[in-house]
Amino acid sequence: MIKNIRRYGALLLAIALFMGLTCGVSAQKKTTIVHWQHHSPARLETVKAFAQEFMKENPNVKIEIESVPQDDFFQKLLPAIAAGSGPDTFQIPLGQVPAYAASGVIQPIDSRVATTRQIESEFITPAIKRMKHNGKYYGFPVDVQTIVLFYNPKLFKEAGLDPERPPQTWDELIKYAQAIHKRDAKGITTQMGVGTGGYGPTVITLMLQNGAPLWNTKTQLPDFNSPQAIEALKFVTDLETTYKVEDAQFGRRNDMFRQGKVGMVFGHPAMIGANKTTAPNLEFRTAEIPAPKAGGSRATLLTSWAYVVSSQAESEICSKWVAYLTSAEAQKRWTLTTGELPSRKALLDLPEYKNDILLAPCMESMKKSVPAPWTARRLDDELIRETYQLITLKGESPAAALKWLTKEAVKAEKEQQELARP
Repeated sequence: MIKNIRRYGALLLAIALFMGLTCGVSAQKKTTIVHWQHHSPARLETVKAFAQEFMKENPNVKIEIESVPQDDFFQKLLPAIAAGSGPDTFQIPLGQVPAYAASGVIQPIDSRVATTRQIESEFITPAIKRMKHNGKYYGFPVDVQTIVLFYNPKLFKEAGLDPERPPQTWDELIKYAQAIHKRDAKGITTQMGVGTGGYGPTVITLMLQNGAPLWNTKTQLPDFNSPQAIEALKFVTDLETTYKVEDAQFGRRNDMFRQGKVGMVFGHPAMIGANKTTAPNLEFRTAEIPAPKAGGSRATLLTSWAYVVSSQAESEICSKWVAYLTSAEAQKRWTLTTGELPSRKALLDLPEYKNDILLAPCMESMKKSVPAPWTARRLDDELIRETYQLITLKGESPAAALKWLTKEAVKAEKEQQELARP
Protein backbone atom coordinates (compact mmCIF):
# COMPACT_ATOMS: atom_id res chain seq x y z
CA MET A 1 0.00 0.00 0.00
CA ILE A 2 2.81 2.36 1.03
CA LYS A 3 4.70 1.40 -2.15
CA ASN A 4 1.66 2.31 -4.29
CA ILE A 5 1.29 5.63 -2.52
CA ARG A 6 4.95 6.37 -3.17
CA ARG A 7 4.54 5.48 -6.86
CA TYR A 8 1.43 7.69 -7.07
CA GLY A 9 3.28 10.54 -5.39
CA ALA A 10 6.20 10.19 -7.75
CA LEU A 11 3.79 10.25 -10.71
CA LEU A 12 2.15 13.44 -9.44
CA LEU A 13 5.56 15.03 -8.94
CA ALA A 14 6.60 14.11 -12.48
CA ILE A 15 3.39 15.58 -13.87
CA ALA A 16 3.89 18.74 -11.84
CA LEU A 17 7.46 19.09 -13.05
CA PHE A 18 6.36 18.52 -16.66
CA MET A 19 3.58 21.10 -16.38
CA GLY A 20 5.96 23.56 -14.80
CA LEU A 21 8.46 23.13 -17.60
CA THR A 22 5.71 23.44 -20.22
CA CYS A 23 4.33 26.60 -18.62
CA GLY A 24 7.84 28.00 -18.41
CA VAL A 25 8.39 27.47 -22.13
CA SER A 26 4.97 28.96 -22.88
CA ALA A 27 5.67 32.00 -20.72
CA GLN A 28 8.93 32.60 -22.56
CA LYS A 29 7.38 32.30 -26.00
CA LYS A 30 6.91 35.69 -27.66
CA THR A 31 3.83 36.77 -29.55
CA THR A 32 4.80 38.49 -32.80
CA ILE A 33 2.57 41.29 -34.08
CA VAL A 34 3.14 42.17 -37.73
CA HIS A 35 2.05 45.78 -38.21
CA TRP A 36 1.61 47.56 -41.57
CA GLN A 37 0.88 51.19 -42.30
CA HIS A 38 1.38 53.74 -45.02
CA HIS A 39 4.62 55.61 -44.92
CA SER A 40 5.96 59.03 -44.07
CA PRO A 41 9.31 59.54 -42.31
CA ALA A 42 7.83 61.32 -39.25
CA ARG A 43 5.07 58.74 -38.88
CA LEU A 44 7.43 55.77 -39.20
CA GLU A 45 9.86 57.05 -36.57
CA THR A 46 7.00 57.78 -34.17
CA VAL A 47 5.47 54.31 -34.58
CA LYS A 48 8.87 52.70 -34.10
CA ALA A 49 9.25 54.58 -30.84
CA PHE A 50 5.79 53.45 -29.73
CA ALA A 51 6.68 49.86 -30.59
CA GLN A 52 9.83 49.95 -28.48
CA GLU A 53 7.90 51.33 -25.52
CA PHE A 54 5.09 48.79 -25.93
CA MET A 55 7.54 45.88 -26.11
CA LYS A 56 9.28 47.15 -22.98
CA GLU A 57 5.96 47.12 -21.14
CA ASN A 58 5.03 43.76 -22.69
CA PRO A 59 8.26 41.71 -22.82
CA ASN A 60 6.54 38.68 -24.35
CA VAL A 61 5.55 40.69 -27.43
CA LYS A 62 7.60 41.36 -30.55
CA ILE A 63 6.35 43.97 -33.02
CA GLU A 64 7.49 43.91 -36.64
CA ILE A 65 6.68 47.13 -38.48
CA GLU A 66 6.44 47.43 -42.23
CA SER A 67 5.90 50.91 -43.63
CA VAL A 68 4.52 50.93 -47.18
CA PRO A 69 4.22 53.97 -49.51
CA GLN A 70 0.56 55.01 -49.64
CA ASP A 71 0.35 54.61 -53.42
CA ASP A 72 1.40 50.95 -53.07
CA PHE A 73 -0.38 50.20 -49.81
CA PHE A 74 -3.54 48.56 -51.10
CA GLN A 75 -1.79 46.84 -53.99
CA LYS A 76 0.20 45.01 -51.34
CA LEU A 77 -2.37 44.71 -48.54
CA LEU A 78 -5.34 43.19 -50.38
CA PRO A 79 -3.46 40.29 -52.05
CA ALA A 80 -1.74 39.52 -48.74
CA ILE A 81 -5.06 39.37 -46.91
CA ALA A 82 -6.58 37.19 -49.64
CA ALA A 83 -3.61 34.81 -49.40
CA GLY A 84 -3.87 34.64 -45.61
CA SER A 85 -0.41 36.14 -45.17
CA GLY A 86 -1.44 39.66 -44.28
CA PRO A 87 -0.45 41.65 -41.19
CA ASP A 88 -1.97 41.29 -37.72
CA THR A 89 -2.68 44.99 -37.38
CA PHE A 90 -2.86 47.58 -40.16
CA GLN A 91 -4.42 50.82 -41.41
CA ILE A 92 -7.40 51.32 -43.67
CA PRO A 93 -9.37 54.49 -44.50
CA LEU A 94 -12.21 55.17 -42.09
CA GLY A 95 -14.89 54.66 -44.74
CA GLN A 96 -13.72 51.13 -45.52
CA VAL A 97 -14.06 49.77 -41.98
CA PRO A 98 -17.73 48.65 -42.36
CA ALA A 99 -16.99 46.61 -45.50
CA TYR A 100 -13.93 44.94 -43.97
CA ALA A 101 -15.91 44.16 -40.82
CA ALA A 102 -18.88 42.73 -42.74
CA SER A 103 -16.58 40.49 -44.79
CA GLY A 104 -14.94 39.08 -41.68
CA VAL A 105 -11.46 40.27 -42.60
CA ILE A 106 -11.08 42.24 -39.35
CA GLN A 107 -12.30 41.58 -35.82
CA PRO A 108 -13.86 43.90 -33.24
CA ILE A 109 -11.75 45.54 -30.58
CA ASP A 110 -11.45 43.13 -27.66
CA SER A 111 -13.80 44.20 -24.87
CA ARG A 112 -11.09 43.34 -22.32
CA VAL A 113 -9.13 46.26 -23.79
CA ALA A 114 -11.95 48.74 -24.45
CA THR A 115 -15.72 48.37 -24.27
CA THR A 116 -18.18 50.03 -26.63
CA ARG A 117 -19.16 52.44 -23.88
CA GLN A 118 -15.54 53.36 -23.19
CA ILE A 119 -14.79 54.04 -26.84
CA GLU A 120 -17.88 56.22 -27.25
CA SER A 121 -17.12 58.19 -24.09
CA GLU A 122 -13.48 58.85 -24.97
CA PHE A 123 -13.51 59.64 -28.72
CA ILE A 124 -15.40 62.31 -30.65
CA THR A 125 -18.31 60.79 -32.56
CA PRO A 126 -17.23 61.78 -36.13
CA ALA A 127 -13.92 59.93 -35.74
CA ILE A 128 -15.49 56.61 -34.72
CA LYS A 129 -18.97 56.73 -36.26
CA ARG A 130 -18.11 54.59 -39.28
CA MET A 131 -16.11 52.07 -37.25
CA LYS A 132 -19.19 50.56 -35.63
CA HIS A 133 -20.64 47.35 -37.08
CA ASN A 134 -23.35 45.25 -35.46
CA GLY A 135 -22.95 47.13 -32.21
CA LYS A 136 -19.16 46.70 -31.95
CA TYR A 137 -16.21 48.89 -32.83
CA TYR A 138 -13.65 47.57 -35.28
CA GLY A 139 -10.80 50.02 -34.86
CA PHE A 140 -9.32 53.19 -33.41
CA PRO A 141 -8.91 56.47 -35.34
CA VAL A 142 -5.54 57.73 -36.58
CA ASP A 143 -4.27 60.30 -39.12
CA VAL A 144 -7.24 62.56 -38.34
CA GLN A 145 -7.52 65.81 -40.31
CA THR A 146 -10.02 68.59 -40.96
CA ILE A 147 -9.88 71.63 -43.25
CA VAL A 148 -8.84 75.01 -41.86
CA LEU A 149 -7.85 78.37 -43.35
CA PHE A 150 -4.17 79.33 -43.33
CA TYR A 151 -3.37 83.03 -43.79
CA ASN A 152 -0.40 85.39 -43.94
CA PRO A 153 -0.72 88.24 -41.39
CA LYS A 154 1.98 90.28 -43.15
CA LEU A 155 -0.01 90.34 -46.39
CA PHE A 156 -3.15 91.14 -44.40
CA LYS A 157 -1.48 94.25 -42.93
CA GLU A 158 -0.15 95.35 -46.31
CA ALA A 159 -3.70 95.09 -47.71
CA GLY A 160 -5.16 97.11 -44.83
CA LEU A 161 -6.80 94.04 -43.23
CA ASP A 162 -6.82 93.16 -39.56
CA PRO A 163 -4.67 90.03 -39.04
CA GLU A 164 -6.47 89.41 -35.77
CA ARG A 165 -9.76 89.06 -37.64
CA PRO A 166 -9.64 86.51 -40.46
CA PRO A 167 -12.67 86.35 -42.79
CA GLN A 168 -15.83 85.04 -41.13
CA THR A 169 -18.08 84.51 -44.17
CA TRP A 170 -17.77 83.55 -47.82
CA ASP A 171 -18.41 87.16 -48.87
CA GLU A 172 -15.68 88.38 -46.55
CA LEU A 173 -13.28 85.80 -47.96
CA ILE A 174 -13.85 87.24 -51.44
CA LYS A 175 -13.32 90.83 -50.21
CA TYR A 176 -10.13 89.91 -48.35
CA ALA A 177 -8.80 88.02 -51.36
CA GLN A 178 -9.54 90.96 -53.66
CA ALA A 179 -7.63 93.29 -51.34
CA ILE A 180 -4.60 90.99 -51.29
CA HIS A 181 -4.47 89.88 -54.95
CA LYS A 182 -1.97 91.75 -57.16
CA ARG A 183 -1.20 91.79 -60.89
CA ASP A 184 1.47 93.46 -62.96
CA ALA A 185 0.92 95.80 -65.89
CA LYS A 186 0.34 92.80 -68.18
CA GLY A 187 -2.34 91.39 -65.90
CA ILE A 188 -0.15 88.54 -64.68
CA THR A 189 -0.65 87.53 -61.05
CA THR A 190 2.24 88.50 -58.79
CA GLN A 191 0.48 87.84 -55.47
CA MET A 192 -2.55 85.60 -55.06
CA GLY A 193 -5.50 86.30 -52.81
CA VAL A 194 -6.63 82.78 -51.96
CA GLY A 195 -5.84 79.21 -52.95
CA THR A 196 -8.12 76.15 -52.95
CA GLY A 197 -6.76 74.22 -55.92
CA GLY A 198 -10.14 72.55 -56.25
CA TYR A 199 -8.87 70.14 -53.59
CA GLY A 200 -11.50 67.49 -52.84
CA PRO A 201 -11.77 67.84 -49.03
CA THR A 202 -11.97 71.64 -49.34
CA VAL A 203 -14.79 71.52 -51.90
CA ILE A 204 -16.68 68.87 -49.91
CA THR A 205 -16.24 70.95 -46.75
CA LEU A 206 -17.88 73.95 -48.43
CA MET A 207 -20.78 71.75 -49.54
CA LEU A 208 -21.22 70.39 -46.01
CA GLN A 209 -21.19 73.91 -44.61
CA ASN A 210 -23.92 74.86 -47.03
CA GLY A 211 -26.14 71.96 -45.95
CA ALA A 212 -25.68 69.70 -48.99
CA PRO A 213 -26.72 66.09 -48.16
CA LEU A 214 -24.20 64.40 -50.57
CA TRP A 215 -25.70 60.94 -49.92
CA ASN A 216 -28.93 59.24 -51.00
CA THR A 217 -30.21 57.38 -47.95
CA LYS A 218 -32.57 55.25 -50.10
CA THR A 219 -30.00 53.98 -52.59
CA GLN A 220 -27.11 54.22 -50.10
CA LEU A 221 -25.02 55.87 -52.81
CA PRO A 222 -23.49 59.33 -53.38
CA ASP A 223 -25.73 62.11 -54.68
CA PHE A 224 -24.40 65.63 -55.35
CA ASN A 225 -27.47 66.93 -57.18
CA SER A 226 -28.73 69.48 -54.69
CA PRO A 227 -29.09 73.29 -54.77
CA GLN A 228 -26.78 73.52 -51.74
CA ALA A 229 -24.01 71.57 -53.48
CA ILE A 230 -24.42 73.64 -56.66
CA GLU A 231 -24.17 76.90 -54.69
CA ALA A 232 -21.02 75.76 -52.85
CA LEU A 233 -19.33 74.57 -56.03
CA LYS A 234 -20.19 77.85 -57.75
CA PHE A 235 -18.67 79.80 -54.87
CA VAL A 236 -15.35 77.95 -54.94
CA THR A 237 -15.01 78.00 -58.74
CA ASP A 238 -16.05 81.67 -58.92
CA LEU A 239 -12.90 82.52 -56.95
CA GLU A 240 -10.99 81.61 -60.11
CA THR A 241 -13.44 82.24 -62.96
CA THR A 242 -15.36 85.32 -61.80
CA TYR A 243 -13.46 87.14 -59.05
CA LYS A 244 -10.00 86.19 -60.39
CA VAL A 245 -8.51 85.95 -56.88
CA GLU A 246 -7.23 82.42 -57.47
CA ASP A 247 -4.94 81.74 -60.40
CA ALA A 248 -4.13 78.15 -61.38
CA GLN A 249 -1.16 79.42 -63.43
CA PHE A 250 0.50 81.10 -60.45
CA GLY A 251 2.02 77.90 -59.09
CA ARG A 252 1.27 75.26 -56.47
CA ARG A 253 -0.79 77.04 -53.85
CA ASN A 254 0.97 75.57 -50.80
CA ASP A 255 4.44 76.21 -52.20
CA MET A 256 3.56 79.79 -53.10
CA PHE A 257 2.01 80.32 -49.67
CA ARG A 258 5.31 79.23 -48.07
CA GLN A 259 7.07 81.77 -50.27
CA GLY A 260 4.85 84.49 -48.81
CA LYS A 261 3.02 85.11 -52.09
CA VAL A 262 -0.49 83.85 -51.22
CA GLY A 263 -2.71 85.57 -48.68
CA MET A 264 -4.94 82.63 -47.71
CA VAL A 265 -5.04 78.93 -48.47
CA PHE A 266 -7.38 76.12 -47.43
CA GLY A 267 -5.61 73.05 -46.11
CA HIS A 268 -5.17 70.33 -43.51
CA PRO A 269 -3.68 71.19 -40.08
CA ALA A 270 -0.78 68.87 -40.97
CA MET A 271 0.43 71.81 -43.09
CA ILE A 272 1.53 73.47 -39.84
CA GLY A 273 4.45 71.09 -39.56
CA ALA A 274 5.23 71.25 -43.27
CA ASN A 275 5.24 75.07 -43.19
CA LYS A 276 7.56 75.19 -40.18
CA THR A 277 9.94 72.68 -41.73
CA THR A 278 10.15 74.07 -45.26
CA ALA A 279 9.62 77.78 -44.50
CA PRO A 280 10.91 78.37 -40.95
CA ASN A 281 10.88 82.17 -41.33
CA LEU A 282 7.30 82.36 -42.60
CA GLU A 283 4.79 84.01 -40.27
CA PHE A 284 1.38 82.42 -40.67
CA ARG A 285 -1.84 81.85 -38.77
CA THR A 286 -4.76 79.43 -38.89
CA ALA A 287 -8.49 80.01 -38.56
CA GLU A 288 -11.68 78.04 -38.84
CA ILE A 289 -12.98 78.22 -42.39
CA PRO A 290 -15.45 81.02 -43.11
CA ALA A 291 -19.18 80.20 -42.94
CA PRO A 292 -21.53 80.67 -45.92
CA LYS A 293 -23.27 83.48 -44.00
CA ALA A 294 -22.86 85.27 -40.68
CA GLY A 295 -23.60 82.82 -37.89
CA GLY A 296 -23.66 79.93 -40.34
CA SER A 297 -22.16 76.47 -40.15
CA ARG A 298 -18.41 76.00 -39.68
CA ALA A 299 -18.66 72.28 -40.46
CA THR A 300 -15.56 70.69 -41.94
CA LEU A 301 -14.88 67.34 -43.54
CA LEU A 302 -13.10 64.88 -41.27
CA THR A 303 -10.71 62.57 -43.04
CA SER A 304 -8.97 59.78 -41.18
CA TRP A 305 -7.73 56.23 -41.20
CA ALA A 306 -8.28 53.45 -38.69
CA TYR A 307 -5.99 51.01 -36.98
CA VAL A 308 -7.66 47.60 -37.22
CA VAL A 309 -6.95 44.02 -36.14
CA SER A 310 -6.96 41.09 -38.57
CA SER A 311 -9.53 38.37 -37.87
CA GLN A 312 -6.65 35.86 -37.71
CA ALA A 313 -4.66 37.79 -35.10
CA GLU A 314 -4.56 37.26 -31.34
CA SER A 315 -7.45 39.40 -30.15
CA GLU A 316 -6.46 40.84 -26.80
CA ILE A 317 -2.81 41.69 -27.34
CA CYS A 318 -3.38 43.12 -30.85
CA SER A 319 -6.30 45.22 -29.58
CA LYS A 320 -4.04 46.38 -26.78
CA TRP A 321 -1.38 47.43 -29.33
CA VAL A 322 -3.72 49.52 -31.51
CA ALA A 323 -5.24 51.05 -28.37
CA TYR A 324 -1.70 51.98 -27.28
CA LEU A 325 -1.09 53.65 -30.64
CA THR A 326 -4.14 55.88 -30.13
CA SER A 327 -3.89 56.53 -26.40
CA ALA A 328 -4.07 60.09 -25.09
CA GLU A 329 -0.30 60.28 -24.71
CA ALA A 330 0.25 58.82 -28.18
CA GLN A 331 -2.16 61.28 -29.79
CA LYS A 332 -0.37 64.20 -28.15
CA ARG A 333 2.88 62.99 -29.64
CA TRP A 334 1.22 62.45 -33.05
CA THR A 335 0.11 66.09 -33.01
CA LEU A 336 3.59 67.28 -32.09
CA THR A 337 5.53 65.16 -34.61
CA THR A 338 3.16 64.71 -37.57
CA GLY A 339 0.52 67.43 -37.26
CA GLU A 340 -2.29 64.87 -37.08
CA LEU A 341 -5.12 65.99 -34.81
CA PRO A 342 -6.22 64.22 -31.61
CA SER A 343 -9.63 62.54 -31.66
CA ARG A 344 -9.94 62.02 -27.91
CA LYS A 345 -12.43 64.41 -26.35
CA ALA A 346 -10.24 65.12 -23.34
CA LEU A 347 -7.42 66.48 -25.49
CA LEU A 348 -9.29 69.07 -27.55
CA ASP A 349 -9.59 71.56 -24.69
CA LEU A 350 -6.14 71.17 -23.19
CA PRO A 351 -4.67 74.57 -22.23
CA GLU A 352 -1.57 73.85 -24.32
CA TYR A 353 -3.80 73.67 -27.41
CA LYS A 354 -6.33 76.38 -26.51
CA ASN A 355 -3.49 78.86 -25.93
CA ASP A 356 -1.70 77.99 -29.16
CA ILE A 357 -2.65 80.43 -31.93
CA LEU A 358 -2.04 77.79 -34.59
CA LEU A 359 -3.60 74.73 -32.95
CA ALA A 360 -6.61 76.30 -31.19
CA PRO A 361 -8.65 76.80 -34.41
CA CYS A 362 -7.76 73.26 -35.49
CA MET A 363 -9.09 71.80 -32.24
CA GLU A 364 -12.31 73.79 -32.64
CA SER A 365 -12.67 72.45 -36.18
CA MET A 366 -12.54 68.90 -34.81
CA LYS A 367 -15.65 69.59 -32.72
CA LYS A 368 -17.56 70.54 -35.88
CA SER A 369 -16.19 67.84 -38.15
CA VAL A 370 -18.28 65.49 -40.28
CA PRO A 371 -17.07 62.16 -41.74
CA ALA A 372 -17.65 61.41 -45.41
CA PRO A 373 -20.49 58.92 -45.95
CA TRP A 374 -18.83 57.05 -48.83
CA THR A 375 -16.19 54.37 -49.22
CA ALA A 376 -14.76 55.30 -52.63
CA ARG A 377 -11.21 56.57 -52.37
CA ARG A 378 -11.60 58.39 -55.70
CA LEU A 379 -13.99 60.72 -53.89
CA ASP A 380 -11.24 61.74 -51.51
CA ASP A 381 -9.91 64.10 -54.17
CA GLU A 382 -9.62 62.81 -57.74
CA LEU A 383 -13.27 63.02 -58.86
CA ILE A 384 -13.92 66.26 -56.99
CA ARG A 385 -10.92 67.93 -58.57
CA GLU A 386 -12.03 66.76 -62.03
CA THR A 387 -15.47 68.23 -61.35
CA TYR A 388 -13.87 71.54 -60.38
CA GLN A 389 -11.85 71.53 -63.61
CA LEU A 390 -14.94 70.84 -65.74
CA ILE A 391 -16.01 74.34 -64.72
CA THR A 392 -12.71 76.23 -64.56
CA LEU A 393 -11.13 74.68 -67.67
CA LYS A 394 -14.06 73.56 -69.83
CA GLY A 395 -16.76 76.07 -68.94
CA GLU A 396 -19.37 73.58 -67.70
CA SER A 397 -22.06 74.85 -65.34
CA PRO A 398 -21.90 73.75 -61.68
CA ALA A 399 -25.19 71.86 -62.11
CA ALA A 400 -23.92 69.95 -65.16
CA ALA A 401 -20.60 69.21 -63.49
CA LEU A 402 -22.34 67.79 -60.43
CA LYS A 403 -24.52 65.54 -62.57
CA TRP A 404 -21.33 64.11 -64.04
CA LEU A 405 -19.85 63.79 -60.57
CA THR A 406 -22.86 61.92 -59.21
CA LYS A 407 -22.73 59.42 -62.08
CA GLU A 408 -18.99 58.81 -61.63
CA ALA A 409 -19.28 58.76 -57.84
CA VAL A 410 -21.96 56.06 -57.88
CA LYS A 411 -19.80 53.95 -60.19
CA ALA A 412 -16.71 54.48 -58.02
CA GLU A 413 -18.58 53.70 -54.81
CA LYS A 414 -19.92 50.40 -56.15
CA GLU A 415 -16.47 49.41 -57.36
CA GLN A 416 -14.80 50.36 -54.09
CA GLN A 417 -17.34 48.49 -52.00
CA GLU A 418 -16.47 45.36 -53.94
CA LEU A 419 -12.73 45.96 -53.62
CA ALA A 420 -13.10 46.45 -49.88
CA ARG A 421 -14.38 42.90 -49.52
CA PRO A 422 -11.12 40.92 -49.85
